[in-house]
Amino acid sequence: MARELTYQFILKGRQAEVKSSDVAICFPSITCDGSYFFTLNDGTRFRGEKVKEVIRNKISPLIEC
Repeated sequence: MARELTYQFILKGRQAEVKSSDVAICFPSITCDGSYFFTLNDGTRFRGEKVKEVIRNKISPLIEC
């Protein structure tokens, strides 16, 4: 079973999540407060707070009846 890395964090006061495959680069803030700076593959940039790396099992979109 394949696994997928995602990042969970607080963005503008709300819980957010992004797949690692969508992230071009991320690096920690020098303030050492659990914040990271992200740049996505589409060029979007933001700062996430209380970042957690979560590994999940990939689930096939095909559901057999």
